[in-house]
Amino acid sequence: MDTKLDKIDLAIIKSLMKDGRKSFRQVGREIKVSTPTVESHFSKMKGLGIIENVEPILNIDRIEGQVISIMVSSKTDPLKSVDIANRLSMIPEVRDVYLITGNYNVLVKVSITKSHEHIEEFVREKIATIDGIKSVSYQVIAKTIKDSQSIQINAGISVKMNCDYCENDILQEAKSLEIGHQFKRYFCCNSCLTLYKQKYKGRIEAAAAVSKSIKPKIISKEYLWHKFYYHIDSYHDF
Repeated sequence: MDTKLDKIDLAIIKSLMKDGRKSFRQVGREIKVSTPTVESHFSKMKGLGIIENVEPILNIDRIEGQVISIMVSSKTDPLKSVDIANRLSMIPEVRDVYLITGNYNVLVKVSITKSHEHIEEFVREKIATIDGIKSVSYQVIAKTIKDSQSIQINAGISVKMNCDYCENDILQEAKSLEIGHQFKRYFCCNSCLTLYKQKYKGRIEAAAAVSKSIKPKIISKEYLWHKFYYHIDSYHDF
């Protein structure tokens, strides 16, 4: 099952792409909707996995000390490409991992705080030794001209949904679970919904209790949302 991004979703994404530090109130004023509306749409996109995180983008050239970025291309056994990509993603120095077409089928971006003399050692010991990698080639990034996660998207674009319990594609109408009036999870069937509620019963009840406990306070809705959101986000596997 696909769901579609509407104009408000698109406006929120564009606003946060420009500056991820903005509060929901600031975003609402910019796109001319209420703060609760921004909260609701952000929560929906977070639950659907469209927005994974809002984090700072570092300018490596400004960091003191020598930080070297390289692009490493690997020719792998096609049957092991996905496993190799997953193993590469576990290396702390690896920033991005891609499966690509062509003679080399796995591409990674690496940033290390060592001298040029250590690059070959890093590639040889941490990448080339992975089982299934047949050959490796790398290029040093001399200067970054642009490094952006921004993409051009239009209202109405379809977004694929996966079940938050079994992780399979949701092919029919999704079953949803609202947690604390703001946070939602989506499921492919009633069985997955029930199993999820059983597995996370304690955490769901705790989240509901937090939501109830902060409602009576006479403070801004924006503050309430931030407090609730970060409390939920502390459950890493929730």
